[in-house]
Amino acid sequence: MFPTDLTDSDKTNYLANLWLVARADKALSELEKTVIERVQKNIQAKRSLNSAAQKSVETGGFSLAKVGSFADQVQNLEDMISVALADSELAQAEADVIASFCGLVGIHQEQLDLITSEVSKRLKSEQSMIVCSKCNAQIQSDARFCPACGAAVESTEATSLEFNIPKDGYAISFSESTAPGFTAALELAKQIGSVQTALKNKKTWYLVHIQSNQFVDVMRMAKALSGIRNRAIYYDGQQIDWDEVFGFIWCATQRDQAYKPVEYCFGKDENRINPWGCKQARMDWNEWSTWFSYGRWEKTGIVSKRNVWIFDKERIRHDLATNLHRFRFCPYLNQAFVDAVVSAFPDRVEITENGPWKYNSVYEETPGSIKIIEKEGEGEFSYTREYYSDGVRPRGLLPLHDILNKAFNACTKKPEISPQTLLTK
Repeated sequence: MFPTDLTDSDKTNYLANLWLVARADKALSELEKTVIERVQKNIQAKRSLNSAAQKSVETGGFSLAKVGSFADQVQNLEDMISVALADSELAQAEADVIASFCGLVGIHQEQLDLITSEVSKRLKSEQSMIVCSKCNAQIQSDARFCPACGAAVESTEATSLEFNIPKDGYAISFSESTAPGFTAALELAKQIGSVQTALKNKKTWYLVHIQSNQFVDVMRMAKALSGIRNRAIYYDGQQIDWDEVFGFIWCATQRDQAYKPVEYCFGKDENRINPWGCKQARMDWNEWSTWFSYGRWEKTGIVSKRNVWIFDKERIRHDLATNLHRFRFCPYLNQAFVDAVVSAFPDRVEITENGPWKYNSVYEETPGSIKIIEKEGEGEFSYTREYYSDGVRPRGLLPLHDILNKAFNACTKKPEISPQTLLTK
């Protein structure tokens, strides 16, 4: 006898107990859904209550609940067992939920075994029925077409509720969508990698696994999914922020359209040359770049003390890493070359007249700066110039030519351009 005097809240909890069992093995079949829908009608619950019960379980906001009288609770237990046995033998995860419910309502193991045996016999004696997804008519589970509306019968196999996230490479998930690019994105996913499906919040989700060395395919998927909001990306089994991974795409697209793509990366197309091979480093080679002041002054020489600038390469590396972090997945970023350029920088710079480096002048004393007194002109036209210096600046491109030559020689994977070409008009 089915309970009929339950409140709407009781009926929602009653059905939620069933959904908790159905989803316990992380798979959901049409047969399980059919059993739950049949119970919904038996307890005279509205469809909206069933939907609310399902949603509360899907969102993780529901725990097993006692409903009604002890007789109602035993009937709830029978229905939970019916759901668990609807499509297969009792899975361990389903058994664990049922055992927890028994502990909650005071059912002993001997009683559970008896109830399970009776439910199993009843299920075997009943002809399996499913609900047509088009017209909701009850039809035999082995039918290929619905006798009421003629629609093809969907598979009764269980639908996965969670993805098996690969532990290596990239994985991109996205949900079914009415966006114009969805069909093309799904077809692309099937072409470039293995695809899983899962049911989340009543929507089918897809996950494509792409090998680590196939980042070009990752970019293709990202572009195909540009109009789809529900999407996520994983790397080596861990979810990472979408914009963090694909922050480079707009820049890479500009590069692909550039007249000379490699020169685009070095900033030559804008006459803002950078030594790193990536304009997103935001550390250009010019006289007003502050990163030339990363370091400190030292005095050298026994008799005539000379000023020597010591570059702080660790700070240069830090700023490069910070600025390039958003673009670290860009296939055009050559991190080995960036490191080689930093290593090729001189550790010490001594300022000489007409040499490759000069003082950077500031007109007030700052921490770490030194006072510079220079004589300029000759005879009665000579004068003294005094200022402070907090670092050095290059005289044109001559020092850069030497740095790039060393970096190119030290780097196995070289940019597809020579220093001579890069530094000439």
